[in-house]
Amino acid sequence: MKKAFAKLNFFESLGWFGNIILSIGVIPQVVQTYKTHDVASFNWPFLLMWAFGVFFTFIYIVNGDLKSNKRQYPLWLNYIVNIFATFYLCYAKLIFS
Repeated sequence: MKKAFAKLNFFESLGWFGNIILSIGVIPQVVQTYKTHDVASFNWPFLLMWAFGVFFTFIYIVNGDLKSNKRQYPLWLNYIVNIFATFYLCYAKLIFS
């Protein structure tokens, strides 16, 4: 594990940092929605475009990574977290509206 992080260059570090921020950024909204059940400010077009956008982009990234035999794990982290978060927010909008 230590070897993997020793190989990170400046731009890979930026990628990890940016994707961690993006992954964490959605969590407060999910927690607030879970606690309050307030989904009035969410609109369906935004939620659905966001959910399917991150899902389809993740498929694209995984496909490219499998073809190139290189893994972009910072992107995987970001998109997996966002897939679960956005689909939860869609679920919450459906249930709590």
